[in-house]
Amino acid sequence: MTFNVNKSMPRRHQGFTLIELMISMSIGLVLVLGAVTIYGQGRSNFRTAENIARIQENARFAMDLMSPDIRLAGFWGRTNETAFLTVPAGIAVNCGGVDVTAWALNLGTEITAVDDNYNLPCPPFFAAQPNTDVLVLRHASGQPSLLQAGNLQVQTTRTSGTLFNDGFMPAGFLPAPSSVTHDLAVHAYYVDQSSSVGNLPSLRRQTLVAGNQIQDQEIIPGVENLQVQFGVDTNNDGTVERYLDPDAALLTPGAAGFNPTATILSVRLWMLVRAEYPEVLYNDVGPYTPPDANLPPIVPNDAMRRMQISTTIFLRNQRGG
Repeated sequence: MTFNVNKSMPRRHQGFTLIELMISMSIGLVLVLGAVTIYGQGRSNFRTAENIARIQENARFAMDLMSPDIRLAGFWGRTNETAFLTVPAGIAVNCGGVDVTAWALNLGTEITAVDDNYNLPCPPFFAAQPNTDVLVLRHASGQPSLLQAGNLQVQTTRTSGTLFNDGFMPAGFLPAPSSVTHDLAVHAYYVDQSSSVGNLPSLRRQTLVAGNQIQDQEIIPGVENLQVQFGVDTNNDGTVERYLDPDAALLTPGAAGFNPTATILSVRLWMLVRAEYPEVLYNDVGPYTPPDANLPPIVPNDAMRRMQISTTIFLRNQRGG
């Protein structure tokens, strides 16, 4: 008897060997590690781009807010001559219960600054940032206002003007177009060590609000330093000859070298703005050099990204230093 053997029968299946399994796992781990690395790099790049965009946005907002305010310094409605303005007796301005009338209504000084120090009569929000300037502006609002009791307002003609806060047209003035009503604006910009979002410095201002009160307002968090320089016309030719710090002798009454005829024609602002969140594997060591020659370069040495910006604003109404 003859038996046929089918030699084409399939072999029994066998699994991976240990070496093959280890090689497969190694390849898989490399692929996973690559995917995680790409994800991490993408997230880091996204955070960097987000920080840069936020810094630019904050810086642009701060400059866009301050620039028109600076241009209005010395504007009083129908006149830009502060000598025409009168301040009736009995008008008072308070800050937290403290009378700050002499400072707030010093209308003869439309624009001034404090160099590397905070000496305002109103306390800062938390604590003023060291080695930063304070910029003080006084003017009428850019647009005419309705008569409003409780608001400090300015009524002006081309040759006269007065402050009032009772909501009634002052005696001797006729309604527009003979005279015009504006709100009084008093703003003092400074940098505080804290903000509404926590342990982050902020650009703030002490500002006049309804009720003859000075109120501390936050402009934008992240501003770490503010420096101010004045463009000065020293020979009355209508052009800026030099930029000076606010405490320069040429601008300081009583100082040797004071020039009473010097005119401030422009303001140069310098800001150092930082991100709200730290970046992984990033270290900012600067240095950032303020325009004030008395200050050393700023060397942060931390994981916060920063940007320094500057702009020059020309004044429209300033008439005297």
